[in-house]
Amino acid sequence: MKKNYNLTPEVHAKLAADLYNAEKNNEPIDLISDLYPDITQDDAYAIQQEGLALRIADGDKVVGRKIGITSRGMMEMLNCDSPDFGYLLAHTEISEGKTCNISRLNKPMIEGELAFVIGEDLIGESITVADITGAISWVIPCFEICDTRFTDWNVKVEDTIADNAGTSHFVLGTQPKRLHEINPKSIGMVMEKNGKLLGTATGAEVMGSPIASITWLAKKLMEYGTFIKKGNIILSGSFLAGESLQSGDIFTLTMDGFQPMTINIE
Repeated sequence: MKKNYNLTPEVHAKLAADLYNAEKNNEPIDLISDLYPDITQDDAYAIQQEGLALRIADGDKVVGRKIGITSRGMMEMLNCDSPDFGYLLAHTEISEGKTCNISRLNKPMIEGELAFVIGEDLIGESITVADITGAISWVIPCFEICDTRFTDWNVKVEDTIADNAGTSHFVLGTQPKRLHEINPKSIGMVMEKNGKLLGTATGAEVMGSPIASITWLAKKLMEYGTFIKKGNIILSGSFLAGESLQSGDIFTLTMDGFQPMTINIE
């Protein structure tokens, strides 16, 4: 598939470096879509890929992918109607029970979702839901800590794609289940903040089903010459709109059939 680029490779590389430095130094930058109003999604994914190369050069490694903007809440929040994807890095995983230090983050938010561990490569233009379900080894409740390297979350989808889909950290539960033990579409989720209910939702909020979200990802990655790899962790998308957080907060995520999981923010 022919790509639609309006920016040059040199501009892609410069913007990726700007985003990387913004993350390392916690110094937000101006919106790319303001600086380059004609930026395309293909440009944004090229910037994202350049950013990944910088992180790998610094010794990190990819452990999976995240899918963003999959629920009505997140689409309304970011004023868009299509998902996006980013990559997960080894250093961004936080073990359940550990605290999350947000002192170096800019505008962090937390989301509750399902993570899937993929047991085989998913390659091909004609990937089906059956292929996806057959390849899933484990299902795990998950917190995702999102952040933006821009001034705030008033971004366009091209900005968040370039910014690795707003990825920061993630926390997996410690009691995974097999796919046949749950129903991803109807599974219920409850999110609490400091003991107070934030909201409830089911997996159907994620593009009708988290499996549909992963199917979208598999097909989208093929457009960019890559694929979901065996062993990848896939964050399928938030059930609810993201919630802001600050030091001292305690979040609890309860999914049907799983033990509740918590995260302490400092």
